[in-house]
Amino acid sequence: MNINGSEFTPAGSIHAAKKENYPLPNAYIEAYKAADFIIFEIEEDFESTKEHMFTYAEKDKLNEDQYLNNHLSSESMEMLARLFQGSEETLHRQFEYEGWLLNMSVMGMTPKLIGFDPEFAIDKYFHDLATRDKKKILGLDQIEAQFQLFEFEAPLEAQISILENGLKTVEIRAKSEQPLFDAYFSQDRAAFENAFLTPMNFENPQIKAMYDRVFIARNKAWVQKIIELTHKEKGHYFMLVGCGHYLGPENVLELLEKEGFKPKDYKK
Repeated sequence: MNINGSEFTPAGSIHAAKKENYPLPNAYIEAYKAADFIIFEIEEDFESTKEHMFTYAEKDKLNEDQYLNNHLSSESMEMLARLFQGSEETLHRQFEYEGWLLNMSVMGMTPKLIGFDPEFAIDKYFHDLATRDKKKILGLDQIEAQFQLFEFEAPLEAQISILENGLKTVEIRAKSEQPLFDAYFSQDRAAFENAFLTPMNFENPQIKAMYDRVFIARNKAWVQKIIELTHKEKGHYFMLVGCGHYLGPENVLELLEKEGFKPKDYKK
């Protein structure tokens, strides 16, 4: 795709993987090698993101008697131990903050229950490569904006209830994500689109509001930022963001097309 005289390659990521999923298909590697600029959802690397997370959450630090591990059930604590095996220090730090922080992390760790580890995430892999190769890394979101997507305000009792309910159903949620991972790594776009969009009942106001906030609003902002970036610096851009941003209403590809930039291989 040509945007303002720059070659632009959009690619989809998924935020966990298995070691055996590597090496990735040549199309990804060749697009990365050809790129002058690598675009991710956020600019920061994964380790920096963890520290930014705690810095951002400092405003939501709990009193010691409120620490979450003092209030969660033994069943929830057992599940957390499974999810955060190898990351116990991070888990224990999160007990000291309001529940949205731990809830966000649980969502990120959920794929571990079906064998997919965030440590092998596609975006992490390419971020590490770009750092090693000294390629210019750009972010579409401010890191604080990503945290704000997961924030909620509630009394401590309600926070505990939200966490407990989420941990009770985390294995079901993990299994429901299996088709997404299977489709991604078998390069079956149609199957991935079906698995992603089928649960999205846009007639449900809560789902529609969530989708608008997490996807549509960000897609619109991203497209404008992409156009601005390509005006400022010409070159070859490789953009790697979650696959969901290329699917559904007002996705990134459709919005770029409305701006007059149609992907060469994009078919409606």
